[in-house]
Amino acid sequence: MKVLHRFLITAMVWGLFGAVFSSPTAKDQPKKSASSAEPQLVWPQPPAPAKIKWVAEWRSEFDVGAKKHHSFLDRLAGKGEDALWLKRPIGVAVDDKGVVYVGDLGQGIVAMDPVGHHMWLFSAVSKISMPTPAGLAADSKGVYACDANTSTVALFDKEGHLLVSLGKQDGIQRPVGIAVDEAKDLVVAVNGNEHTVLLLNRQLKLIKKIGGRGDKEGQFNFPTYCCIVPGTGFAVVDTGNFRVQIFDYEGHYLRSIGRIGDVSGSFARPKGVAVDADGNVYVVDAMFCNFQVFRLDGQVLTFVGHGGADRAEFQVPSGIAIGKDGTIFVADEANKRVQVFQYLGKGGSEAEAKGKAVGE
Repeated sequence: MKVLHRFLITAMVWGLFGAVFSSPTAKDQPKKSASSAEPQLVWPQPPAPAKIKWVAEWRSEFDVGAKKHHSFLDRLAGKGEDALWLKRPIGVAVDDKGVVYVGDLGQGIVAMDPVGHHMWLFSAVSKISMPTPAGLAADSKGVYACDANTSTVALFDKEGHLLVSLGKQDGIQRPVGIAVDEAKDLVVAVNGNEHTVLLLNRQLKLIKKIGGRGDKEGQFNFPTYCCIVPGTGFAVVDTGNFRVQIFDYEGHYLRSIGRIGDVSGSFARPKGVAVDADGNVYVVDAMFCNFQVFRLDGQVLTFVGHGGADRAEFQVPSGIAIGKDGTIFVADEANKRVQVFQYLGKGGSEAEAKGKAVGE
């Protein structure tokens, strides 16, 4: 009996330690980042010269160095991991200082600063309702946001205070994408349910409205995201027409990229769009679970990703943004994370990118 008693006590002790050291849940997992233990993920595939590299994933404050996971003794004492986590990221933007703004469905706008090791609920400061912040943009002075469900286009200062907003009374109907060109004093806002694009100044005063429903050049069918194309104008993802339309700064149609289909260079459900320093156009496809890279003339260069939850895999991706150092951020909605890549072309340098994978 004594032997049995000692055996039971030993089993209970090992069971306790097993619970402490057991595999954490997906939410408790620390962020993944590129390491020597894992093969690098690059595109195009070798032997072609690599142009894009997977870097990291961000899910929470731990991933930007704002907090550290609890120690063994903390976990033994029953302390949980109290931290801010992404829930359903759908939009993303990055400013010149490397602060990333994430539109998080149901939570609002979340700011992530990997350099300052800080993550906070940006939209909580002004207390404005931003339940569906699909489109985000940032310049040196402010942050611009579109909320689809409340039909709101808003401008915040960098501390999160609301400066000005437009709503249904101003003709805003389910806005999705937004982009800003500070030098041109231009804001481009996609008015989704009206099938139009609004050209505004940086104080959100209307300059011009373009578009209307249709499939001809300069017309739209439920457009979603947009971005600035430096030196050219801006791009609008014409989701219902399965294409990206390029316009000059005055809103004149220039050309289109893509078509409906299931092969490289075509789209099934195009969403986010961004342009790198070399003028290449990146288009996220929520159904293909990837992003494709095009030249401005429409030639497809490569594609990145497929469905899944591992590195460079996506589930319902949407927004995309590219920093001035070539860092690429993709909102991976159903995987509850932002994935981080690096453009390695002549306009982007891995050595110049800072703070992308905290703790590497």
